[in-house]
Amino acid sequence: MKKQHFLVMVMGLLLGFVLLNAFMVVPAAEAKGTETRIRLSGSAQYPNAAGKAKYKVDGANREFQVELENAKQLAGKQVDVFADGRKVGSFLVSALGAGRLNRSTELGQAVPNIKVGSAVQIKTRAGVMIVSGRF
Repeated sequence: MKKQHFLVMVMGLLLGFVLLNAFMVVPAAEAKGTETRIRLSGSAQYPNAAGKAKYKVDGANREFQVELENAKQLAGKQVDVFADGRKVGSFLVSALGAGRLNRSTELGQAVPNIKVGSAVQIKTRAGVMIVSGRF
């Protein structure tokens, strides 16, 4: 009886070890790159405006997304997005005071190289700051 009990314990431990390793490998295989998100704060001229920025790297692919919210006074106007002082693109502010810019290398678009400390800004066409933040 002792030998049987010992075999059952060993088999149970072995099965547990195999299952544990199988589950530990799956998340690593499914993990996709890195993603960083920041908040963008309103300027003195647009204190209620807010926004978000996201930068994602997955192997050779990069994605950059910027959103603007609570900027109804800019409805119907084009605004410009800057990363580290360079213009990345522009978008039209909706009637609700919101808008978004998406850039992806997978779509053949130019995407800025964002790093820790990179500044993101959304400005009016006249160059007035709306929102800003740093990665």
